[in-house]
Amino acid sequence: MEIHNLIWLFVVVFMLHDFEEIISVEKWAKQTEEYIRLKRNRLSAWIWNFWNVNSYNFAKRDVVIFTVMSVIVFLRAHFAESPWSAVLFISFLIVVLAHNAVHLLQTVVLGKYTPGLYTAVFLVTPYTTYLLYHIL
Repeated sequence: MEIHNLIWLFVVVFMLHDFEEIISVEKWAKQTEEYIRLKRNRLSAWIWNFWNVNSYNFAKRDVVIFTVMSVIVFLRAHFAESPWSAVLFISFLIVVLAHNAVHLLQTVVLGKYTPGLYTAVFLVTPYTTYLLYHIL
């Protein structure tokens, strides 16, 4: 597959991750609330508070992320020969990998699944790594 297509496909891959979060966030927060209270850990409570949002409000957050991501991907695809677009896009991919690491760390701290974990670990991280490999 051409690098141009790999770059555009990133939007789809990341949105699958966002869909997992949107679909699972509300149910997860309700099911995890008692677990967090019993844990009595400030970091766990902080993580739970972040995820304790209804799907509609979480989706509004994701619209902002989607918009920023789309602009960055468009700039990279449109200005493919430009060094500044490469730096912008590679920086964005590194932020995405850090975001995925946060999903993993949240899961370790809580000792249980957090929304978005599966697609972060099994889809977005491998794809982002593959994309970085082909860009660099």
